[in-house]
Amino acid sequence: MRQLYSKSWFIGAIATGLMSTLAASVQAQDIFDNRTLQFPEDTIVEFEFLQSHGSYQAALGVRNETTGEETILFQEVKPYDAFGTNQTIQTSRGQNDFGTQSDFVGTVAGGTVSNQFSEFLFEANNRYVFFLESASPTGQTRRRILSTQNLAQFNGSLNGGSRGNVKGTRVSWEDGGQVEVGNDDDFDDFVIEAGGYLIDMNCPPIQ
Repeated sequence: MRQLYSKSWFIGAIATGLMSTLAASVQAQDIFDNRTLQFPEDTIVEFEFLQSHGSYQAALGVRNETTGEETILFQEVKPYDAFGTNQTIQTSRGQNDFGTQSDFVGTVAGGTVSNQFSEFLFEANNRYVFFLESASPTGQTRRRILSTQNLAQFNGSLNGGSRGNVKGTRVSWEDGGQVEVGNDDDFDDFVIEAGGYLIDMNCPPIQ
């Protein structure tokens, strides 16, 4: 049996009865935070790309720590929406610019990322982490960070529905390799959401 953490409110509404009976038993054993991503049974999680900020071109993925396999969920095809347009970019170092057009914003609508949604199957009892890779426009500076380095903030729960402007778990990244010295609230470099609603799916075993 697989569990599915979906972004869809419609699916979630249909599964309201299942949520009440399954959430306590399944969610209590799920781990989805800076320590690790791990589930007691095969679990599909749906992800949504919201926005990125910064002049580096980035890719976000999942690494299976049990097998070493890596999978890209979202790949920027250019560093930011206005790249190559000679448009003046408003910057604000050390501020969280999520939801604004400031600081080299990247969106699906602006062509920075081509896919808004991505799904990933977490195999039962395997340990996973997120990774974020980024490169400067010239390619001379490259960074790779992991969610276990406390450079990703997790806000919410996978089956928590919608809370204000957050659906499921919002994961917001600081991509600098270390948080800047001083007052820093810059966890907007790459922002995604995971899940939102839990449904039960009866699927054949993985071959």
